[in-house]
Order: sequence, then structure tokens, then C-alpha cells
Amino acid sequence: MTKDELTFTSEGILVAKTADRSGDRSIAQSDWFIAADEAEKAIRKYHAADRGEAIAAHHANVRNLNCTHGWSIACEYDIQQRELWAGNPQHDVGVLHVGLLTQITTNIPPAASIIPATTSTPAAFVPQQTTAQLPARPQPDPRKVVTPLDPDLVEAKLRELNLLVEWQHVVDGLRSGFDVGATAPIPQSLQFKNHSSSELALEFIDDYIAQEQAAGRYSQAFAPSDLEGIIGCFRTSPLGLVPKPNSTKYRLVQDMSFPRNNPSTVSVNATINSDDFPTEWGTFTQTSELLLSLPPGSVAATFDITAAYRITPVSPTQQNALCVFWRGKVYVDRAVAFGLRSSAGVFGALADMLVAIYRASGFGPLTKWVDDFLVIRTPDQSWTEDEFIELTARLGVPWGKDKTRPLATRQRYIGFIWDLASKLVCLPQEKLTSILQLLETWLKSPSSFSAAEAAHLHGKLIHISCIFPLVRPFLPSISQFARLFRSPRSKLHPPAAVQADLTWVRYLVEKLPNEMPLSSPEPLDINWWGDASTSFGVGVIVGEFWGVWQWAQGFTVGPHRDFDIGWAEAVAVELGLQMAIHHGLINLRAPERNSILVRSDNSGVVTVVNKGRSRSRNTNKVLKHIYRLCADHRIHLAAQHVPGRDNISDALSRGDVAAFLAAFPAISRQTSMSLPPHLVPYLTL
Repeated sequence: MTKDELTFTSEGILVAKTADRSGDRSIAQSDWFIAADEAEKAIRKYHAADRGEAIAAHHANVRNLNCTHGWSIACEYDIQQRELWAGNPQHDVGVLHVGLLTQITTNIPPAASIIPATTSTPAAFVPQQTTAQLPARPQPDPRKVVTPLDPDLVEAKLRELNLLVEWQHVVDGLRSGFDVGATAPIPQSLQFKNHSSSELALEFIDDYIAQEQAAGRYSQAFAPSDLEGIIGCFRTSPLGLVPKPNSTKYRLVQDMSFPRNNPSTVSVNATINSDDFPTEWGTFTQTSELLLSLPPGSVAATFDITAAYRITPVSPTQQNALCVFWRGKVYVDRAVAFGLRSSAGVFGALADMLVAIYRASGFGPLTKWVDDFLVIRTPDQSWTEDEFIELTARLGVPWGKDKTRPLATRQRYIGFIWDLASKLVCLPQEKLTSILQLLETWLKSPSSFSAAEAAHLHGKLIHISCIFPLVRPFLPSISQFARLFRSPRSKLHPPAAVQADLTWVRYLVEKLPNEMPLSSPEPLDINWWGDASTSFGVGVIVGEFWGVWQWAQGFTVGPHRDFDIGWAEAVAVELGLQMAIHHGLINLRAPERNSILVRSDNSGVVTVVNKGRSRSRNTNKVLKHIYRLCADHRIHLAAQHVPGRDNISDALSRGDVAAFLAAFPAISRQTSMSLPPHLVPYLTL
């Protein structure tokens, strides 16, 4: 039967256009799935929302019955339910009616064998279908809500603090399980073979499963067919093990993004939009701003929630998509898991609620990153670490006391050490050593690396760039290399450009101090101005010196070219830095004055110089030269935007030296600096 042969009643019920039901009973599964989707769309469009939800729930029941009892029974159940609904609009079509199903299974013998639709994913297989008739021996449904938090106590605390209205949705999630976005239909059960890394430590996974069962977060082990007979169609995602850095231990990962690039069988994560699960994160910048705002005498402590994601229960209606397959058995996972795209946001809602409770109770200021809480005690407060923990531990929050770092003026948080007294931040020494060892591994020749290793390296370097911002222009090539891989199992040799950039990163990390002030010091003004024009060239002023360079013959700068005005303005900054070094203006500064002011009327180059990266490959090359010079002289630049009419180097950039000298007679000395060799192809004196 095609979609054209179906119609809707006045109540929005999907029926055949003729009264003959034989056509309905011979409909192919694939045609039914298409017609069911069309019916849901039409009912949601033309009828009340509750009718759309009801028909969607009914269709989900039919799909599950297809798995557990075969298509003939599922189809007959669909037909009879729709007829009942058409005759009585108050009939609850979305509820599974066991009595009707028993009658149908008694009158319609199950097929001798049921062959589900095949999948083109080699690593997936479909468990044998169950065809037993109802009523079967009742077995308890393993899908349930499990969390150490007491929803009633949480609700009472929120009501006491006048916070309940804002956080009622979290209380509801603790009671009924959270929506994690795993709502895509599962038309047939799928089990995926675990990744080969899961064989690195079989006992580790055995122990992990036993611990999760003891905590109630994993169900008992089921034979696949038995579980399917209880909860309907389900799916698993491959397990794998990742070695922890500098350790012999492992981290269990559940690859919910598998399979990849397979339109016929999409992953659990492919159907989840992480933007639907927002949360607040305490970033490096936000933490810096928080600590700068503190009064003298403040101290900080950090607290960690044990198994944070795992205390967050998943709605039982979505647990079918989160099952685990191990040693031939299947386990229902009842809690938010690492690897699920929505996990950070779902747990984040719970963590955000805890932050609100603590603030309303007089603790803080505080911020968080996932399960790590940085909490400040100001001089006018007197709370203790035990009092902080006790406030929500009585609600069921499992704080890891062994991971608590007590109140101190120097505190470790999000991978950095923050000094509240001196307003400085640095990397822990062991992390710095680890980064240098990682760079050394990548610079060994010949070496090849996987996509995961490339992404790991890039993530580590992004992290340390908060302390070593001069490495930023050298990171785009590493990011590009990480995107070259076509298979997660393949390995590639880093190209020469990546090796060169990593060499410079290592040089900068070894040379620069492992320390950064939380606030940018007032930059030293050495009368540095720069400008560029597409028509003539570059003009620069530093102190009492000026310089002019014209574009080389045949060389063109302009929009939609490899060398645009953004590149030209960056060249002006580099030439200004070269001039300041050449004429000794950098060496004349006091040692603590390491921030140098540079003015430009191009907002793009101001942003690029301050952030340390550009989308333009050629501009990024200029930044590398600038940042190498900055590292050699232990300085950094603070670019400031000025209006074009106020830029005193404007006339020089247009080649009008006479007008410039007439307007600024005090800046009378032309630079004696030679043009850097790498700029010779583009500029002339």
C-alpha cells in the first residue's frame, strides 16, 4: 500500500481509503513506516498536541511489537487500535493494551521465523527475535530511575531557598529520569561488537560492570532475546578502553557516535543536538575575572563529585538506546554515560542547581567545570570544607572527600594553579613536563599517529596556550592535520609544516616563563604606529623613527587575493617590531614592562595580534615571525585600534613623506633598518 492509498478520518486517524482491511494487513513494513511518519506529521499539524503524542506512542508500540512478536501481530494490533480510536476518540491509543494483544496473539499464530531488515554495518548484528505469545511469564522491567539524590529532600531545600520554580525541571528529572535526547525510534534491536581496545583489560571491564550493578546503575545481565522480550527493541554502543595518561589504569568509553558515516544505521549521538542541553562552564577567562574581583585575604577550595555523570538518571523510556553488550550478555544502563552527546548538558543542569543552592546559602563566590567546583571564602566568611560538603551531602550528593583540596591562597583548578594573592596563574610542573615529552614524541622521526592522537595533541596545546599565548599562530597546521584522517584506525606521518610548527611550539614553551598575570599590565607606549595601503605600501613610526616601504613591482595587495589588506597591516606590525628592536627601544624598557602598545586603524589586525591567530594562512605566517621575536625578547604586544583620521602613519603608508614630515617635525629620523629577507619579495625601500 502506498501513501496515496491512505487517508485520515475527521479525528485524524490513519485508515485505508476503502473499507477492505485486507490491504491494511498486507502492507509491507517499509511502507507502514513511511505512512506512520506521514500520519504523525499530519496529526501534529491539524490536531491538538496530545493527539500527536498519542499516535507517536502508538507507533512506538507497534515497532516494538514488530521486534517481539513479528509483523503480522504488530500490524493487526495497529489496525484494531486505530479502529477503536476512530470509533471512540477518548480511547487511549498510546497505551499498550495487553488484553487486546493477548487476543490477537491467540488468534494469529506467530511466523515460523522472522527475518528483520538487514543492515549494511558490518560490526552490527541483529539478535534473534522473540516470537513467544502473551501472556508470558511476567518479568520485572529493568528500566528504572536510579540516583543517590533524594528528590523530596532536594525539592524541600529548593523551596526553603525560594528556588523551586527555577529548578523544578531538575527535581522532575531526579524523580522520573532526565530526557537525554535518545528518542529516535529503534525499529529493530542492534548489538555492536565492542572495539578491540576493550580486550586490553577484560577484568577491568568485569569489575566496572560489577561496581555499576552494585550501585544500581546497571541492570542484571540478560540474554539478548530475553531482554528484547521484556523491553522491546534495544541497541548497544561499542565499549572501548583508553589508557589514562602517565598511568597503568584505563578509562571505559562507550562509543555512542558509532557507526560513523553510515546513513542506513545512524549512531545514538547522530540524533542528539547538544545545543538542546545548555549549561554554564567556568572558563579560564571567567575564572581569571572572578579571582581579580576578590578582596585581599580570600582563599579557595575545590570539591569533586564522585562519578558525577552517573548520579544523573536517564528516563526509562530512553534506556533502550543506552544498553551495554559484554561477554554475550546485555545490560540496561540507567544513568547518563560518558560518550553520550548530551551528557555534559544534562548533568550540567543538576550542577547548575547545586551552584544556585550554595549561592543562596551564603557560600562563594564559586564556579564549576563539569564536576569540579572552585569555591571562594572571602574574609567576611567563616565556613569550613566539611560544612560545604554537608549542605548537599544530606540531599544525596556524593562528594569525593579524598579529592577535596582544602582552602588555600594557591589552588589547582581546570588544570592550572591559581595564585589568589599574587594574581598569577601557571601550569603544574608535571603537566608542563608532560607537554614537552608529548612534543618530543611527535618530533621523533619517523613517527606516525592516529586521528585520536592528533586531536589529543591539539587539545593539549590549546589548553596550554592560555599560559603560552605565543604558540597560537603555530596551532592551525596541527588542527588541519587532525582533520585529514579518513579512518579512526589509520595512522599518518605529520607533514613537514606540522613538524616545523611543533618545533617552534617546543622552543616557545621551553623559553617562556610558565606564568601569566591574571590582568594585563598597562602597556608601555613607545609611540608605535603602523598603517598599510593597497595602493602604495607600508608606513611605520616607532619613537622618533619612521620607515616607508613600497610594494615590489608586479606585486598586488587587495581583496579576494592571497595577500589582502589584513596581511599588509600585519606586515606593518612586524616591521614596527623589527624597528623597535633595531633601534634599542625594547632594551630601554624596565624589565617588568613587558607589554608594548602598538596602534593600528585596522580592527582586524588588532584582533589577530591580540588573539594570536588568523584564518588567513599568509597572515598567520606573519604572526609567527612576530611571536618568535616577542618570545626572544620576553615581551608581548597589546594592539589598540585608532580611527584612521587619527593614525599619524597614514600619510607614510600612501608614500607622502613630505606631508608626514611637515605635520610631525619631531619624528625626523628615518630608520636605518634593512628589510627582513622574508619580506624582500614583497617590498622595496
